Amino acid sequence: MPNKSRIALASLLLAASALAQAEQADRNKPLEITSDNGCTMDQIKGVSVCTGNVVVVQGTLRLNADKVVATQDKQGNQTLQATGRIVTFRQKMDNNGGWVEGQSSKLDYNSAAHSAVLTGNARVKRNGDLAIGTVITYDTQNETYQVLGGGSGAAAGKGGRTTVILQPKNTASQPAAAKPAGADQR
Repeated sequence: MPNKSRIALASLLLAASALAQAEQADRNKPLEITSDNGCTMDQIKGVSVCTGNVVVVQGTLRLNADKVVATQDKQGNQTLQATGRIVTFRQKMDNNGGWVEGQSSKLDYNSAAHSAVLTGNARVKRNGDLAIGTVITYDTQNETYQVLGGGSGAAAGKGGRTTVILQPKNTASQPAAAKPAGADQR
């Protein structure tokens, strides 16, 4: 996909609000990680590694993966790398914006960089809007993202087909235009 097409697609997705900002209150809630095979934690380095049916919950966010590596630096910045056959997440959006759901083979989140990157059979859905590609990159601060298609391996995200489905705005709730007085009188 040419660079201009990628920029246009990212702008279109932003304008259509296919993804909105996540529930702000979630950021101030504790991060709970459970797994079947246990976790190793290094509190000095701020690194936790959990494997086997890992479930991460933080407020309304729920993430499932085979393996999760979570880090937190001295400034409180967090990174999360979730991998597996399929990684799924679901989170409530602010301002009654519904829920956002996604899946991929790998999810990388970096709070300092304000980014979430879904790689490998990536898809994100919100209120019927859907984005599908090999790589979906979301800037959580600016609420912009990019959907890339492509092959596997080194060619991933270097062009190829993507799918974006945008639902029409509901215009049925707008009042009909009033008829002029006497228009239907005979």
